[in-house]
Amino acid sequence: MLAPDLKRRILAATASEPSPTRRQRRIRSAARIASALAVPLLLFALVGGPRFGPRPLGLVAMTAIGTSGIAAIALFVAVGRGSSMLGRSRRRLIATAASVPVAFLLWKVAATWGVPHMMDAWPTRPGLRCFALTALLAAWPAVALVWERLGSDPVHPRELGVALGVAAGAAAATLVDLWCPVGHVPHLLGGHVAPILLLGALGALVGGRALAVRPQP
Repeated sequence: MLAPDLKRRILAATASEPSPTRRQRRIRSAARIASALAVPLLLFALVGGPRFGPRPLGLVAMTAIGTSGIAAIALFVAVGRGSSMLGRSRRRLIATAASVPVAFLLWKVAATWGVPHMMDAWPTRPGLRCFALTALLAAWPAVALVWERLGSDPVHPRELGVALGVAAGAAAATLVDLWCPVGHVPHLLGGHVAPILLLGALGALVGGRALAVRPQP
């Protein structure tokens, strides 16, 4: 039996911090996902949005279709839980996170190959601006996705963190590709692929703490 004073304090603490209803959780989740889409799009518009010259419009469309498809697959795997309550398997999370940067680079090269001068070096564009812009556009989506899955993974939180970071980076890189006309491979590696890898590494560091299921006291 609890002492009356202790019981009163426990009841008061419970009443002061009521659990959100299912409807409230859905509204909060929808708000996070909506902000993860809206914030990078707004920032992208502020930096000028898509830039088509000097690339042919067909090349821009071709690369955008591929990179957006890669990002969509990464998000589908990282955010969804699949048929298991424990979420995607560790193997699938790792395989997706590892293949997305490679697929992004290969698609860019394959789409650009053969288009005159589109893979030429740009000495004044080593990739630093693209790196910074990709990281900027991915920052809030990465936070929102981790927040969405906070304390939800009991088996592989680090791997989930990697997959979420890579997915956010790939989505941001898709927007940056619409902005950047450079197809030189070293530029792509440093300015477009490297931030995806960095976000995956940060996801691993954060995921081990933020995504793991905490034992109840």
